[in-house]
Amino acid sequence: MTACVNLSYRVKSIIMRQEPRDDAAGQTLDLLRSILEPDSGRYDMLYRYEHSLRVASIGKRIAEQEHMPETPMFIACLLHDAGYPECRSMEDLKRHPLISAEIARLYLDRIGFDKSMSKSIYNAILIHDKYELLPEATSFELSVRDADDIDRFDAMRMCTWGYHDIGERPAKEIIDICHDRLRRAESSRERICGTDTARKMWLEKIDMCVDFYGRLLRQMQTTFDFENMGSNIL
Repeated sequence: MTACVNLSYRVKSIIMRQEPRDDAAGQTLDLLRSILEPDSGRYDMLYRYEHSLRVASIGKRIAEQEHMPETPMFIACLLHDAGYPECRSMEDLKRHPLISAEIARLYLDRIGFDKSMSKSIYNAILIHDKYELLPEATSFELSVRDADDIDRFDAMRMCTWGYHDIGERPAKEIIDICHDRLRRAESSRERICGTDTARKMWLEKIDMCVDFYGRLLRQMQTTFDFENMGSNIL
């Protein structure tokens, strides 16, 4: 369980200040706030922090339903993107799971967390951006990835998509965008999830996406049709 990662002095110092506490979940939340500094005025870190909270909430629900250890799941989900402040380039961003996993490894070792569970948390964070089938991963490890992807298809991300997709584009362009979003959503239905609970939640988000872009498509198609009817509109 090693990684070729050189963490900054700032992050190392935050980790080294940690001492074992009775509430590992609360301590991890405090750690995440210290690393991401969501109150620094950087919107990207505020988004990353709130995204991590949502992922942790989803992961906790999966753990409850699937009788998995809840605190380790909560910790893994909170820390899955903790490496973002360490990223200085696009190449770093691609390595953020490795950086985040190393932060988790050092932190969990520092607070004396269960070693076997720490290894699973490390592995879960390391693979959380993988989309291919991972037969060697446990259900616990896959669930962090599932929770992350479920949040990325939820209402908050859909609002972000809508803002970037639609803007002030004409109806014809929005129609094309809707077709593309619907195609992507439908092709994602067969995504392999780690548990039945995650599978159900995933399909709920896909259905929400299909419903939204389906409604938008019908509205834009009506607008486009009216635009092209000219004097025959009545």
